[in-house]
Amino acid sequence: MNRIPALEGGCNFRDFGGYETGDGRRVRWGRLYRSGMLARLNGRDLAALSGLGIRAVCDLRRADERSRHPNPTLGPEVIRLHWDEPRESSPLRGVQFEYSLSHAAARAAMTDLYARMPALLARRLRGVFAVLLDAGGGAVILHCTAGKDRTGLGAALILSALGVPRSVIIDDYLLTNVAVDLGAWLSVHGEAGAGLATTAEPVQALAPQTREAVLAADADYLEASFASIEAEHGSVEAYLTSVLGVDATARERLTRMLLEP
Repeated sequence: MNRIPALEGGCNFRDFGGYETGDGRRVRWGRLYRSGMLARLNGRDLAALSGLGIRAVCDLRRADERSRHPNPTLGPEVIRLHWDEPRESSPLRGVQFEYSLSHAAARAAMTDLYARMPALLARRLRGVFAVLLDAGGGAVILHCTAGKDRTGLGAALILSALGVPRSVIIDDYLLTNVAVDLGAWLSVHGEAGAGLATTAEPVQALAPQTREAVLAADADYLEASFASIEAEHGSVEAYLTSVLGVDATARERLTRMLLEP
């Protein structure tokens, strides 16, 4: 199977099925997709996606991101979902990033951001799992702007719920560094075209060494999310149950739907 399909206007689009679980089963291909922004997909890209059986698109972006770069229509049968928070703004506007003048400081700021994401994104992640449980035999696209941070945590928790080992989940997260060169993608599409302009997402306004740390997929970042979950809730399973509403019964249903027999 092709994990990273060639989409001319795609950003970090890939299938995150095919992984083996701890008990020897395998996540179904063609059911779970993760991506960055979809606004640059062209006609050929949309034709390719039309053959994937997409049931729902879960958009983890903020309202301002969606308004600047709205998703294309993938078909009348495709459900489009998003979740808003009051007074939400980009975390990259925080002083941690504006004054992170070294790569190490920027990595520390990103690690802190990832530690906070399980709480910050709880409402959206709860919605994503509700969509998965309601998708039947259809495929789901989970995406944000770069397809790395918010999407990375979401995909990691889905794979965790399905019983995929942590090391494999980290490897899937790190595939961002192979699937897309985010710095080059910004240059090709232009700051405004990427939705990451100084007046929007302030990535390009950061110091170069800071921006490098922000755009990278770093195993320590995702590990910080897991560590935060385990410190606060005891385990990923407890977080899934108590915060995201995905109890043992729901996880069993997910495994029936998303794992090969």
